[in-house]
Amino acid sequence: MTTKKHEILWITDPWETLDHRRDTTLRLMEEANSANVKQRWCSVRSIRLEGSKVVLDASQVMQINAERTSESFRLGSPRTLSPNDFTSIHYRTDPPIDLSYLHPLQLLQLGIQGSRSTELINPAPILFGMNEKFIASHLKNLMPASLASSQWEHLLKFGKKEGRTVLKPLHEAQSHGIHLLDWTTPLHVEQSRAKIEAISRGFTTPVLLQRYLEEILDGETRLWFVDGKLLATIKKLPIPGDFRVNMDQGSLLAPTTLTRKQSQSATQIGKLLKTQGIRLAAVDLIGNWITDFNLTSPGLITLMEKVLQANLARKIIQKLYP
Repeated sequence: MTTKKHEILWITDPWETLDHRRDTTLRLMEEANSANVKQRWCSVRSIRLEGSKVVLDASQVMQINAERTSESFRLGSPRTLSPNDFTSIHYRTDPPIDLSYLHPLQLLQLGIQGSRSTELINPAPILFGMNEKFIASHLKNLMPASLASSQWEHLLKFGKKEGRTVLKPLHEAQSHGIHLLDWTTPLHVEQSRAKIEAISRGFTTPVLLQRYLEEILDGETRLWFVDGKLLATIKKLPIPGDFRVNMDQGSLLAPTTLTRKQSQSATQIGKLLKTQGIRLAAVDLIGNWITDFNLTSPGLITLMEKVLQANLARKIIQKLYP
């Protein structure tokens, strides 16, 4: 049981859109409820500016049953509150990182600006200023050959040099918009150009091209961190017959043991997270290469718990709210 007085606010996408059984945020709420931590929930859409004051509509979490269906949660009536009424706020709306994500976060940051008693997890400057697709550039020895650009001539040069590349939108998650591009023939170049033109909105928005890593056929390793310390690891297997990993489309999880190099990489990653003040993060490796960070709403906890037979949510809550 927690010994300090905390009041948590969980901000998520609208209630009816959540995958209640598998959602990591709701699993963390369940464990916080078991630890008797006072907490409220609100929809991201309720955050607003009234005159010069930022407010939101938050419901007290009264009860959570273990099934975690939509009906398993008993929430109080919404109250209009200030972000400063909470000691800890988790802004956990899911990507894409578009205006519907950024504008409420800007309002939230305005509401807690200058406060010494309210912590936003993860910090707003991190969520604003660090793109999950190329944070690995801070650890140059762990980032595969990559190019982020909106200029066709640079993308073409990189693609031809690599032969095959993975195309990634910079604002998406869960493998949305990811394509394997071939640059070895004129026809393939034209097909690659068409895909990039669509995703880059006519070459006006940067996209990421990254070296294709054959190790993906053996899976992708997820590293879950709390306060820079490695919490757990899991292997994510690609969709059958594909190179992409997507848990909603058939990818499976399997226990894994880190190699010596991966353990060293985990130490480097943990130091970066600690330096930046990033409290919760999930980082994906293919082989020993970092291919993705998740700082906005690091997830997969419920599925990892089933495979690893471990209460990871409890460990997270205990570390955040001792």
